Amino acid sequence: MTMTNHELVALLKGLYAVQELPGLKFALVVMKNQRVLKTELEDLEELSKPSEDFMKLSQEVAALGQDQDAIKELEKKNKKVIDVRKKQMDEVNKILPDSQEIELWCVAEDILPDEINATQLNGLFPILL
Repeated sequence: MTMTNHELVALLKGLYAVQELPGLKFALVVMKNQRVLKTELEDLEELSKPSEDFMKLSQEVAALGQDQDAIKELEKKNKKVIDVRKKQMDEVNKILPDSQEIELWCVAEDILPDEINATQLNGLFPILL
């Protein structure tokens, strides 16, 4: 099947959302697809990984809570770090619409757990039979 990188990321999130549901056959399909998708998305994940400087800045911002004045001041002092992160995310966003051919295992209706809900099913939509 052909899917965009954005769709692959969404499907991987959908698979993570259901990985604790019961059922051996269902679990096998979920696990196999997670492995395929993680491999396919490695480069995208690496490209989107924040720098240590940005992670440190994020922690500092979180520690400030709702103090918007202090946050704005911290952002001014760290403009270069923020600009590098914005550029990095722009690069990621450029490749999210790219399509690729991928082979995934489909989920047959008869192996779906009874505990699954509509939101979870929606996350698996591309691989439902």
